[in-house]
Amino acid sequence: MPSNSLLYFITQIINFPGFKATNYHFITENELLIELENKQTNVTCPNCGKSRSKVHQSHRHRVRDIPVSSFDVFLNVNRRQFRCPNCQKVFSEELSFVKKRRTYTKRLAQKVVEEVLATDVVNTGKRNRMSPAEIETILKEMEAVSIDLWVPYKSVVEELMPNAQVVADRFHVMKQVNEELDYRRKTEKKQAEKIKNKTERERQISGIKESKYPLLKKKEDLNETEKSKLSVLKEVMPELMDMYDRKEKFRDIFESQITGDEAFWQLVEWTESSYKDFPKSCQTIKRWIAEILAYFDNRTTQGAVEGINQKIKLIKRRAYGLNNFANFRRRVLLNWHFSPNLS
Repeated sequence: MPSNSLLYFITQIINFPGFKATNYHFITENELLIELENKQTNVTCPNCGKSRSKVHQSHRHRVRDIPVSSFDVFLNVNRRQFRCPNCQKVFSEELSFVKKRRTYTKRLAQKVVEEVLATDVVNTGKRNRMSPAEIETILKEMEAVSIDLWVPYKSVVEELMPNAQVVADRFHVMKQVNEELDYRRKTEKKQAEKIKNKTERERQISGIKESKYPLLKKKEDLNETEKSKLSVLKEVMPELMDMYDRKEKFRDIFESQITGDEAFWQLVEWTESSYKDFPKSCQTIKRWIAEILAYFDNRTTQGAVEGINQKIKLIKRRAYGLNNFANFRRRVLLNWHFSPNLS
């Protein structure tokens, strides 16, 4: 029997809220079976809404999960069945991380979708040991997919996942707004350098110097030095600071806990008042308005995936390139504290 500390570690790695690991087994050399059970004792009857804790019977439900290091992971979940003494109905507890009548976790389905978009169905099936029919089922069942603002990418998603709701990644929308703000900063700097009056030229150049990152940062993340820099910039170039204020107002819309309908009118107001300063961003918003509004209903982003990709790119840059894929794989796995097989 594994020690409590090891089981706690496995529970943290699996990371399903409310569930804990009770045991594990190696099925084969590269297949790991982890036994899970729900830590909560009380469940709510879906028929009458009463809270019940008396177990009628238990049965094991085996599902596939995303790999850990070089191991394919299977979860053996103790899915309890209850009989409600109030309405006498028998019901099984819901598994938040698995769809009904499916043998794979939701996060494995998400991983498969991302791989299909990056490669194709055949290679994705080989890597994940799934048939094309299984992958097709996953693609058709996806409810919301966050994508880059790229029309061919959107058409691929709609073709592969006709039932999916396409969600524009908020960070790519915000990125375009930041790019237009930074372009304006560069333009203002070039114009300041052409001023003939030496005193005025030096005043404006001094004011705009080292203002890039304060302008692109969130207002709540600014330190005192950066706040002071923006105060000086406001005196020197008030129009540029007006763009900064509009950028922050746009970001506040995404930070607000509002519905898609409420966001629509706020975005319309923002585009009408900001078209002069952010023409490209406003056109993008109009073109992708349905996908952008879907974010407010789903709150789906690619933040985690983008972070992983950037970290992997950093690993490659720090190593000045890696010709040996096995070494590259080890470096990536070690970065996320997995223990790759070094043999």
